[in-house]
Amino acid sequence: MMIFWRLTMKFTLFTTGGTIASAPSEDGLRPKLSGRELVNLCPALEGFEHDIRVVDLMSKDSSNMQPDDWFAMVQHIRQSASDCDAVILLHGTDTMAWTASALSYLLPDVPIPVVLTGSMLAPEARDSDAADNLYTAVQMSMQLALYRRQGVAVVFDDVLIHGPRAAKADSRRRHAFVSVDYPLLGEMRDRGQYKIPWLSSKRPKLSPSRPWGGSPLPALERNVAILPIFPGMPVRLLDAILDARPAALVLEGFGLGGVPFTGENLLPSIDRGIRAGVPIVVRTQALFGGTDLGVYEVGEKVMDLGAIGARDMTREALVVKLMLLLPLAAGPRELERLLGQNLCDDVEGE
Repeated sequence: MMIFWRLTMKFTLFTTGGTIASAPSEDGLRPKLSGRELVNLCPALEGFEHDIRVVDLMSKDSSNMQPDDWFAMVQHIRQSASDCDAVILLHGTDTMAWTASALSYLLPDVPIPVVLTGSMLAPEARDSDAADNLYTAVQMSMQLALYRRQGVAVVFDDVLIHGPRAAKADSRRRHAFVSVDYPLLGEMRDRGQYKIPWLSSKRPKLSPSRPWGGSPLPALERNVAILPIFPGMPVRLLDAILDARPAALVLEGFGLGGVPFTGENLLPSIDRGIRAGVPIVVRTQALFGGTDLGVYEVGEKVMDLGAIGARDMTREALVVKLMLLLPLAAGPRELERLLGQNLCDDVEGE
């Protein structure tokens, strides 16, 4: 699927740092390059007939990204949306899926596509993927804009992934990101000696409303804990987290969300935590397949205590959604209802 367009399009390219902007230093790779330098390092964009406005927003290793940085991105994207056809956001890969989820929830009404990309290797490294990913992001952004497709997406190694469904699955290889339980939105396809952008027929359902209303920068609860269970995990570790009184606990169980109730029996602690007012959300440790607490006894028992199943949300989407919903929910059942709302194809609909 591809169409040709003669009118000049406008893109805003935001840089935030990451490997794609990094160069060697005495302490290892760190972000140094500007957005204009990165565009100049992409030979495929030479003679590009459309306008690319570059804004160097911040220069961070994405491991240092904070929720306040998400809000800064949101504000600048909103300011640019009326003056460009698409936004491209260069970002480090380590927390790119977190930012993609956050922006998916925070930018439901922005009428243009927002595409994130980065690289696994610095631009000056041998066989770097920086230039290829930047070029692909520009091409995919152009196609999304031409077809009036809004929403947040991740472009990486020739594939286009819906924002709240993206997950980093590899810490070294070029094909680092996967789409979790959701079709690809597009891909680069070979056409002779060239590659062209192709969009799939999948259009994510984006709700124009959000539980937090029209506030572009809603309240956000950061006091959320995550605990992956392992065989033989001492109950006292779970107790220590619950004693710290998190606003919510994401408990990562086995398989479809199984939680042990023999040996190191976690159920009494879970019951105590829920009775003390701590919402406990159980999700699978598996990357694909989602959570279903009603299939096995090890899931049914924890569900009977009042734990909430995460369904098919990614870890990143689930935690960000919790951070946004906890200030609004009147109790665990209200939180469960709000978590289950499909806001941007972040969770399978009822």
